[in-house]
Amino acid sequence: MKLSRTTTARFLYSSYTISRGFVPLFLLFLSFVRGDSVLFRSTEYSTGALGYGPYQSYFSANYTPAEWNFVVPVNDSANAPSLSTGFIFSAPRGASVLREGAAIYDQSGSLIWDGSIYGQTLSFSVVTYLGESHIILWTGTVTSAGVGTGYDILLNSKYELVANFTTVNIQGETGQTLADLHEAQITSNNTALMTAYPVNSLDLSSIDGPEQGYILDSAMQELNISSNEPLFTWIASEHVNITECYNTPGTGGGSVDEAFDYFHINAIEKDDEGNYLISSRHCWTVYYLDGTNGDILWKMGGKNSSFTMGNGTNFSWQHHARWIEKNDTYGTMTLFDNAGQYGQQQEQMSRGLYLGLNFTNMTVELLTEFLPWNQSISQSQGSVQLQPNGNFLVGFGQLPWTGEYTPDGDLLWTAQFGVGDVESYRALRYNWTGTPTDSPSIDLVSASTSNLLSVHASWNGATEIVKWELYGASDSSGSNSISLYNQTKSGFETTITISNAYSHYAVRAIGKSNQVLGSSDFVSSSAIRLGEKFALALLSASVVLGLLS
Repeated sequence: MKLSRTTTARFLYSSYTISRGFVPLFLLFLSFVRGDSVLFRSTEYSTGALGYGPYQSYFSANYTPAEWNFVVPVNDSANAPSLSTGFIFSAPRGASVLREGAAIYDQSGSLIWDGSIYGQTLSFSVVTYLGESHIILWTGTVTSAGVGTGYDILLNSKYELVANFTTVNIQGETGQTLADLHEAQITSNNTALMTAYPVNSLDLSSIDGPEQGYILDSAMQELNISSNEPLFTWIASEHVNITECYNTPGTGGGSVDEAFDYFHINAIEKDDEGNYLISSRHCWTVYYLDGTNGDILWKMGGKNSSFTMGNGTNFSWQHHARWIEKNDTYGTMTLFDNAGQYGQQQEQMSRGLYLGLNFTNMTVELLTEFLPWNQSISQSQGSVQLQPNGNFLVGFGQLPWTGEYTPDGDLLWTAQFGVGDVESYRALRYNWTGTPTDSPSIDLVSASTSNLLSVHASWNGATEIVKWELYGASDSSGSNSISLYNQTKSGFETTITISNAYSHYAVRAIGKSNQVLGSSDFVSSSAIRLGEKFALALLSASVVLGLLS
């Protein structure tokens, strides 16, 4: 079943007074139209009948965010506790994605912010920088080896560029190595944490590779953003023997172009003690590093674990290791256990893990696991995030699903955001306030056979809008404008349908205290689009009900 703001039911004919005129309303049943939309257990979606990357589109903005299909709807969870608050940060990418890039969604799957202007990204989250919330995201080029070369950027709540930085003085066989896509974080000291993948020469004969071999090494760096000074740099090959890891070079490793990725760093976190937690996908190990000299203090998982791994705690090809709590004797951690990669599978399914680490007995226990709705393997990527209310949000990486779980591991909902080659490195939720400095967008669509006018309004990234106020005027200056209608905001794009009685129209975004947040330009009604587009967008059910009340 599909629900949309622009979906209406069967042919109805009524006459009502709308705004200043008495006009007829034709409500047409439309199976697919522009506007915010969400699907529930849609077989057409899941089988690819709607395309491998179904998307939403709008009249007032040229965005095409992924359309969601709730394969496990929220209301099917018996006695489910309230969901955690906030917006979902995801970055769909892949061959089936019409326009790759960062996107913020609300819980219903409606777009909040489209960041596709920055291109394909993987690391995309909210961080605290200089005491204020910022978006951090990686932008650059993804190589054929599945790593990145580019820059990390910081955007403030107005979506203004605050900083643009990359790794410094990390040299390899190909020269200076720029920031990789796998991690971008800000520490409590306002420094940046980044990954990088320099190509280095190394003898690979111990793992049946060439003696004069080359590796795609794993590096991490902490950077002073303001001075561009590297504060700490760690290179995997200087600390971890290649025999510790599970990936094999095969026929690779003999040249710079076929450098062997033996370690594959994909997560970094710095704790209050100044030490670093890093994840090695190919070694199946989480390492805890001394923050002064880079020595390995302990290893969890893999061939040489410092801990005795309890029942259900082993993991492989993992992602997104994060501390939850930690003291001298005990710590809790989340990570995503892929349990397989391309061409091999260690377990029946991927899962999110919530683990307890006993530093006295050096044991690891399973606290909770979060299983996918259809018991599948995600061959790459993935995330687990503890929510403020105790729930957990799990992104399934290479599989286009996001789900929320109770503290006991019960599934509350799962949304699908693609069918074919669609993936998102992580899925995270944050309470985010966006106040863009550009103007709201407006678009007018009219019928060729009537005097009805549909006004479409949106404002990319604005989170504080409660309603839209429509104004009519006799010229583009709007000096003699008149308020015509107030419509509660609905999804990313809100539609108001009125009788066309003015030469120019504009909208104002109104906040919860009835304050004006922003205004669009006045648009001439003589330049509006006519005909079939109107038939495809005429009257959302919610707007109609508002007009008839």
